[in-house]
Amino acid sequence: MKRLFLLLLAVASLITTRVGAQDTTRVKATEKEIMTVKEDSTKTVVKVGDKDVVTVTEEGTGTVVKVGEDGVIVVDDSYGGDTVKIRIGNRNIKIVDNGNGTSVRTSREPSEKKKVHRKFDGHWGGFEMGINTFHTTDYSLYEGTEFQGYDFFDLNHGKSLTVNINIAETAFSNERKTIGVVTGLGFSFMDFRFDQANRTIAKGSQSPYILEPVMFEKEADKSKFNVVYLTAPLMLEIATPLKLDAHRLTLGAGVIGGLNIGSHTKVKNGSSKDKERGSFNLNPLKYDLTGRIGFGDFCLFANYGMTPLFKTGKGPELVPLTIGISFTNASL
Repeated sequence: MKRLFLLLLAVASLITTRVGAQDTTRVKATEKEIMTVKEDSTKTVVKVGDKDVVTVTEEGTGTVVKVGEDGVIVVDDSYGGDTVKIRIGNRNIKIVDNGNGTSVRTSREPSEKKKVHRKFDGHWGGFEMGINTFHTTDYSLYEGTEFQGYDFFDLNHGKSLTVNINIAETAFSNERKTIGVVTGLGFSFMDFRFDQANRTIAKGSQSPYILEPVMFEKEADKSKFNVVYLTAPLMLEIATPLKLDAHRLTLGAGVIGGLNIGSHTKVKNGSSKDKERGSFNLNPLKYDLTGRIGFGDFCLFANYGMTPLFKTGKGPELVPLTIGISFTNASL
């Protein structure tokens, strides 16, 4: 068995043979050094680039050969007698050659568990799309007027869509990354497509300037009302033990605040487009309750409005409800 160890040393010596009488040997490919061999009285190091490939150390009782910078493979002959110890990773092989023959003993060193630093990614940042409707509708403001009994804000729900672009997200979580508080910033573009394209809305011209419907003599191709909000959430998310494709099922709930930053009506008839911007008696602020169920980057959400779309006494009491899907940057 001693001969096996000597053979290993011979291979290492072949690699580390000097050229001439120099203590440092370099092998070049064009202008780039691909291998360097350095020697002193007790140590020989073979480098490829900047990495130590083989290190041979002469000690008082024997020789130690290491392969790799961290000694992934170590052949140690420094125990004296006919004992050779080989370490491959965390596995030890001890070879003892004595009068009773050769014995081989194996053992394993406990591997150090590396701490995995996972990031808690909430289900906010990214792209969302949902369908708009109203969970509350009240036209009692128009009783006794020419618009009584006329629900002029009926929607084509299949084309009344919300698109949310959430551009920033921050999460604060516990050490296990299972519970987090999520906040951020985004933009919400809400389209309300009128079911009958021959109508739109306008702010009344006479006090108290309530919102009024506008009718066209001829049917248009489409008519809609668009509102844009700057949004910010405050949500609590919990990562459950349930998993699908290594992603946890997450449950989230919280509040989303919104600041109205623009609105307009748009009527399209052929190539003609008529767009009118204004405040339309909109509430400048809103807040929604939100609930979310997510798997990885995919999420189902519902935003339940808590404030009417229009100011009290200035238009019909319509409170939005949006249900949709989101594709976020979450990776739990």
